[in-house]
Amino acid sequence: MADTVPDAAPPPSLQRKFTRAVILAAVLPAVGLGLADQVAAYRSQTQYLRDRVEVTAALSGAAVDEFVQAKLSSVALLADLGTVVKADGWRARLGELRERYPHFISALVADGNGTVLATSPEPPANAPSSGVRDREYFRVPQRSHRPYVSDAFVGRRLGNDALVAVSAPLMADGRFMGVVEGSIPVSAFVSTRTSAIQRRGMELLIVDRSHRVIHASDGIPYAFLQDAGDRVAFEDPVSGRRSTPAVFMSDVMRDGRGAWMSQARLESGWTLIVFAPETELWSFLYRRALTSFGIMTLVLLGVWFAYRWQMRRFNAALKRLVESLGGLAADGGNTISRIASLPDEFQPLGRAIRDLSQRLESTNTDLQASLQEQRNLALSLQDSLQQTESEVAARTAELQAAVEALDRLNQTDALTGCLNRRGLQKRLSSWSDDRGELFEPITAIAFDVDHFKAYNDRYGHAAGDTALRRLAGAVSGLLDDSPGCLARSGGEEFLLIVPTATCPDATSLGIAVCEAARRLSIPHQDSATGMMTISVGVAQGRAGEDVATVLIAADEALYRAKHAGRNRVES
Repeated sequence: MADTVPDAAPPPSLQRKFTRAVILAAVLPAVGLGLADQVAAYRSQTQYLRDRVEVTAALSGAAVDEFVQAKLSSVALLADLGTVVKADGWRARLGELRERYPHFISALVADGNGTVLATSPEPPANAPSSGVRDREYFRVPQRSHRPYVSDAFVGRRLGNDALVAVSAPLMADGRFMGVVEGSIPVSAFVSTRTSAIQRRGMELLIVDRSHRVIHASDGIPYAFLQDAGDRVAFEDPVSGRRSTPAVFMSDVMRDGRGAWMSQARLESGWTLIVFAPETELWSFLYRRALTSFGIMTLVLLGVWFAYRWQMRRFNAALKRLVESLGGLAADGGNTISRIASLPDEFQPLGRAIRDLSQRLESTNTDLQASLQEQRNLALSLQDSLQQTESEVAARTAELQAAVEALDRLNQTDALTGCLNRRGLQKRLSSWSDDRGELFEPITAIAFDVDHFKAYNDRYGHAAGDTALRRLAGAVSGLLDDSPGCLARSGGEEFLLIVPTATCPDATSLGIAVCEAARRLSIPHQDSATGMMTISVGVAQGRAGEDVATVLIAADEALYRAKHAGRNRVES
């Protein structure tokens, strides 16, 4: 009996193997690229949100500081004008204050015991008549003899509004005589800022020195005067920064989601916090994932259809080749007559090879067309990536503009609004080269207040600050549209720089600066004239001269004016 041989397993299909290889070669790189793109997008968007919340906190803090300090300066200026005995006189001045600064919902004057002397507007007849001795805005100036920005409180004379107050002491011969106070509704300085921040998808929180809520936007679960210290760790920005680095907090939003937050400590002692909800990040990643998935799907579909189309053509060509070889074997006579140069034995094979070569050439042409389609698809993907890069560049430009705005704030003296030393150096660099040599002639005018220390000792530092602000404003008015600049070089010292082309008579300009100070008519009992005066030094530098030499010359001229008796101009 013959041995039976078991049926061998059919060999694996070459087409099936090729199909799996094509799928793996297309799917794995596409999935890998998609995941890498998502990781890169997550890191990039996270850093973008952190940078944006830090910049927003810094700019918002600066805006709130500017608003509050302006109101504080107005109240301090009114207090510096002196004590008015009659209540009617104070009512008129309070009315003028509220007319000039409409954000004050009310203003009052109280004596040294906290008794209200005058208010604007007048409270209704049924309003409580208690004094303000218990109010923070009275007690702190009473102790410190300095202007003060209060924490948040609820009004009681004209309503129950959410308020903050700015107040300044009334002083006479160094004795505390009372306060001038202005109440500001919280909505006056947060409404516009909150709307702008929320339009950018962020939320705003402001707390006072006791970490009680002054204002919280709708997306944050805080109420007015609520203690926020149990959920937020408050910290000061590091030196050289306006805001703290952004950190992530979970469960901080009203809907329970987390957010990135950055804090800015204000000059008033308040803390401003900006929150960027994490929903914006996940929304961006979701849109990015949908885009990547769509692109990958189109690529895979293109590969699959191209593969299926080519496989159908390959199978058809193979079938025709087999049929041609079979036909050659069946019809050798016709074949030999067409390829007579080949031996009889090779006529069928030669014809089959010739037909196969022709069909391979046709297949190669089709393959080139398919590759061109792939190149077109790659170009489309490249255009999409370029558009994304353009969006990133636009956002980078926005951040750069915000940084430049913050840099401008860092170049300005907070007290007088003039340039500070950093701003002066940057402005001088536009008139000189890297070696400090001038491009064009300039005039430098150095001046400072005569007997300013004695003025501060007699009238107080608040009066001294007010005098410096008024002096800076008067001298700035002399510039008009001139390309010059005014800088506070330190203490009571100032430096005025103008191109000589716009000021051919430097001494006349120095005299005008001196006269501007006299016209302020600021009383100064320790001055020889009884009024505050200044000493002025003038120097001019030629093109090519070292700018530091010109500034030193102006400073030396100032000292000569001091030694010559003050209240004069020396060139």
